[in-house]
Amino acid sequence: MSSSQIVVILIDLAVIMAAARVLGWLAERVGQPAVIGEIAAGILAGPTVLGPDLSAALFPHEIRSYLNLLATVGVAVFMFVAGLELDRTVFAGGRRSIPAISAAAYAVPFVLGCGVAVVALSRHQTGERLSFALFIGCALAVTAFPVLARILHDRGLIRTEIGQLSLACAALVDILAWSALAVVLAIARPSMGNQWRLALLVPAVAVMWWVVRPALARAAALCSEQTMIVVGVGGALLLGAVTEWIGLHVIFGAFAFGVVFPRARRQAVESGTRVLSSVLLPGFFVVAGLAVDLGSIDRTAVGELVAIVAVAVLGKLGSVYVAGRTTGLEPRSAAAVAALLNTRGLTELVILNVGLSLGLISAHLYSLLVVMALVTTAMTAPLMRLIGVAEPPAVDPPGLDGSPAERTDRQVASPPTHL
Repeated sequence: MSSSQIVVILIDLAVIMAAARVLGWLAERVGQPAVIGEIAAGILAGPTVLGPDLSAALFPHEIRSYLNLLATVGVAVFMFVAGLELDRTVFAGGRRSIPAISAAAYAVPFVLGCGVAVVALSRHQTGERLSFALFIGCALAVTAFPVLARILHDRGLIRTEIGQLSLACAALVDILAWSALAVVLAIARPSMGNQWRLALLVPAVAVMWWVVRPALARAAALCSEQTMIVVGVGGALLLGAVTEWIGLHVIFGAFAFGVVFPRARRQAVESGTRVLSSVLLPGFFVVAGLAVDLGSIDRTAVGELVAIVAVAVLGKLGSVYVAGRTTGLEPRSAAAVAALLNTRGLTELVILNVGLSLGLISAHLYSLLVVMALVTTAMTAPLMRLIGVAEPPAVDPPGLDGSPAERTDRQVASPPTHL
């Protein structure tokens, strides 16, 4: 890396943090999650608004990979802290609901997505028809686990029963998403030959739960808070590297390390890692937004976008609501979980970037799918208000920002939800 590249990277990081902060704040002012503003910052800095020449001058293509690497570290740290927030008892308490809701939340939008790819998006097909249809199914079926965690935190719902159930379901949905994507890539690129690594996932999980988790508990009793912060961040990055190598994504390893990390040190570790995540995380949204070009959208593309959004929303909301009611959730709880699992964003953008880089989708379709991710994420807050899920009126519980605990209630809605 040359000296001039270092200068550009540092300037771009400063611009990204400022733009993401300002537009994220504006998004929050209108009742939307900050991630909407952060993705919008990338789109505004891309060719749609600035034009290809000016956009490339501000964010040269040769340094975008470095920005993306830094952003990936921010995502990994954020997911580690999100794993710390997950109440492990929710998997036992919702043992019946979680698998059923997760399966429905992925399978129905996936099938509908494959259908809309064949019927409405055939002009965007860049390769084999089967691979293209399966990839669109993967893209429409995903739930953005990191964005969902952030929305729950920002709304003060991450410690509620609905929040915990939604996080557990979203984690399983995203595992299904990455596993399905690995299969699609194996079909589309049979020469890659690394799919055998997915078989290592089961022993890796077993080692984490029965070996690493007890070892971390012993370390927490002996080591200082500063040492545990280093262990937390380092372990999240290391396990993220393992899951990335296996064929999933870095976010799953980082999240899993947070799940097994000792809860006794949660407050100290959260406070020590929140700055790193908040500085680096917006970079990913901006880099992803830079690839969006909406300047060439025509009337046909508008119809395609409507079809994409309709299939994504109806497939996710309908399937989750029916599965929730079938497994015993009350109507309001089932509707709230459906609205939350309809959230897309970070995971969606990661999958779309994979498809774009491998030539499974065109740049034009990539732009339409990013808009779909924005629309479905922006729907979450209005749907939650429509359903009547209340935000806690007092100070947020200890969360991803490391704020002190001042409330211990589990208020979700009125009347109380039943899980």
